[in-house]
Amino acid sequence: MSVCRKLGNAQEAGTLKGKGKERKSVLAKSGAGKTAEKTFLGMGPGGWIVTMTSFLGWTLVNIDGSFFSFVYPLIQKDLHLPDSAIGIIISSMALSAMLATLIVGPLMDYLGRKRIFQWTILFTAIGSALSALSMGFASLLFARCVCMAGSTSEWAAGQTMVTEGTPKNSRGWWTGFAQVGWPVGWFLTTWIVMGLVPLWGWRGVFWAGLAPILLLLWVRARVKESPRFEDIAKLRKESRAAAGQKHEALESAAAQVKTQFKTNKGEALQFTYKQLFKSDLRARTILFWIWMFVYNYGLFSVAYFLPSIAQNHGFTLGDSWIINAWGTGIGAVGYLVAAFCGEKIGRRNVSIIWLSIGGVFGALFGFCSYTWGLMALWWALYYFFTVGHMGVVAAYVLENYPTRARGTGGSFVSFSVWVSLLLAGLTSQTLVSVFGVEIATFLWLGIASWIACACALGTPKVKPGLELEEINV
Repeated sequence: MSVCRKLGNAQEAGTLKGKGKERKSVLAKSGAGKTAEKTFLGMGPGGWIVTMTSFLGWTLVNIDGSFFSFVYPLIQKDLHLPDSAIGIIISSMALSAMLATLIVGPLMDYLGRKRIFQWTILFTAIGSALSALSMGFASLLFARCVCMAGSTSEWAAGQTMVTEGTPKNSRGWWTGFAQVGWPVGWFLTTWIVMGLVPLWGWRGVFWAGLAPILLLLWVRARVKESPRFEDIAKLRKESRAAAGQKHEALESAAAQVKTQFKTNKGEALQFTYKQLFKSDLRARTILFWIWMFVYNYGLFSVAYFLPSIAQNHGFTLGDSWIINAWGTGIGAVGYLVAAFCGEKIGRRNVSIIWLSIGGVFGALFGFCSYTWGLMALWWALYYFFTVGHMGVVAAYVLENYPTRARGTGGSFVSFSVWVSLLLAGLTSQTLVSVFGVEIATFLWLGIASWIACACALGTPKVKPGLELEEINV
């Protein structure tokens, strides 16, 4: 009996051991047996790194980019530049931004998000340093175009990194948080300019623009490339290697490549701009483009010429700086509130609500800016809502594009922004002379907000919390 008991115990132990091995195997496949990654506020180290990198990058490049709009009256006086020269510089900056954003999208989708992000930071810092060294119209024009090419391209690169590197349940929040770098950059610019101009003049302001170099060193050391991009890059590389010189065999070769993330393999092999205008993406691409174009045309027409608009109302250059500080400071809160609400009721819905309300305060800015305090109030509330809706737009636009063309989609939408800047530089003075400053600002801040809202109504409804591949492949 004791022998039988020993045999039974041995068999039971073997069975339990086998079950243990089987359970380990299942856990390994599911990932449940792995040590959980340490998280803070629901996000791991990798997500925090890309989010803070994007936030700091967007802040720093907007500081550099906005220096010019704050100190151009001082530059004009020092370098003896006429008003027409400033208009040409702003228009050229817009052309530089347009060209850069058209190019940088496909580069991101073929060379990687991290690499292009580094280039954008470097161009911004070099452009700022060259601005400080400018001795006349030509050198200043070149410097501002270099800076603009870098700063405007940073948006798509940084926001794409955050969209692909943060958890699905809080992706909108963290993308919105990173987007706050825009108003924070303008807000900090106010204090940098007020602090440095009395000490070092306008050139000292631009020397402060070398700060992004420190971020560049951080990126090279800490930021990792997006796994989603690496998956697409692997698909393209292995497909071409398998197909060889036979182009017609490329799609069938792609079908055999195993990918970590679900994707439309046939579409992924096509040029990314072609993908944007295929039937599955065409309508949203057009609506996003018009939405961003109209909204930003109105914003730039006022934001870049706020000193002149303030003077039209009888306020000083210093008043315009304080008005801007109020707007951008409170606007940063609008971004965060929008991002939070977007995770609850949907980013499209928040955009529609924010744009509707923001247009009302834009109208008040146009018709009821009797004192600089009132102008600051309307500007702050317009910034909170209309500009603050960008706290959800970045995530909403980028999640509507598949990984195979996400960089190109984001950059093409960004391209519309700089087309609007060009138009603002060419037409703002004409509109003021024809309609007067009050009606012109009503068109820019009120009507433009409502047109953008109408475009938002036509875009897809996306439920918060979905994986990117559940929205579009």
